[in-house]
Amino acid sequence: MLDLEPGPLLGVDVSADYPLTTLPLPDGTLLALYTDGLVEVPGADPSRITAALADHLAAHRADGLDTLIDGLVQVGWPSGRHTDDIALLLLRAGRPPL
Repeated sequence: MLDLEPGPLLGVDVSADYPLTTLPLPDGTLLALYTDGLVEVPGADPSRITAALADHLAAHRADGLDTLIDGLVQVGWPSGRHTDDIALLLLRAGRPPL
């Protein structure tokens, strides 16, 4: 998990500045970006859910990205009844084929 400076909420202030983060992504790195709707489950600890998401990514990193996304949403919301919108972006770093 990365500890990054958060920016303001999207759309709140069109002139807002957002922090820029640069980091190397070695081949094989799997990066998951998600909105709070994935981890802020009523009655649950967001840090516990975040840890469960990291465990799921580590255990299933070889799965296809579509399968990983479905699995992550299931980890965050096992009942399947979401109370907030969820945006999830997965990026697998690697060299393009020659």
